Amino acid sequence: MMPATETPDYHAAYDAAMQNAENRVFHLLHSLEWQLHSEKKNGSLWSMRCNVMDNYIFRYEGRIPNRTCAEVSAMIHPQGLHRNKWDSQSAGTSIVEEITPDTSVILHKTKGRMMGLVSPRETLDLCRFAYDPLDGSRSVVMVSVENEKSPKTAGVVRAQTYPTLLMINPLGQNDVKVTSIVQADFHIQGIPQTIIDTLMPKGIATFFDDLIKYASKDDTKVSLNHDLIGWCGAHLQN
Repeated sequence: MMPATETPDYHAAYDAAMQNAENRVFHLLHSLEWQLHSEKKNGSLWSMRCNVMDNYIFRYEGRIPNRTCAEVSAMIHPQGLHRNKWDSQSAGTSIVEEITPDTSVILHKTKGRMMGLVSPRETLDLCRFAYDPLDGSRSVVMVSVENEKSPKTAGVVRAQTYPTLLMINPLGQNDVKVTSIVQADFHIQGIPQTIIDTLMPKGIATFFDDLIKYASKDDTKVSLNHDLIGWCGAHLQN
């Protein structure tokens, strides 16, 4: 008799994957190797050549005025009511599996770009959320994983998420600082490398430009009575 097919125990590797991702992004956060890439009124973008992969790592730092950490986190969270209203690059997000109260596997989908030269993509990411009750700050660390509940979608590129960080911190009495670390992942045949190298910083800048524009609208009302996976229990504060 043939043995029954065993289901992969992905959870056994999740803790190690997340620990490695957290160590990586917080090490990068304090690196002295960042070089200023571009600067705008509400934010700046820094870059660093990766010493392991043949691509770039980017760090964004920006300011969102007249909003609280709770409001900005509700706008960003994939389970919230706002993300699909402002994120022009997103083709949708969904919670695949809740691992612990602060850790979930989330499927992120992005639209095609450059008139179809860059096809629609998706990433399956292990996401760990953190909340500091002292100042109301939030953070989430993400890294690609596999999960049997979300097989690859036909016709959609399953891209790789290298360790990624997003932080939301209070800035003064009324404003919020957002910090993000993202590593490039574009392997596209037929497009010059010089063009490929511009796609990630443009995508990062667009993401935060969209967010800042949406947050600046007077008619953008944010309900703080909606529990968000990973930030559950923090929604009524700060």
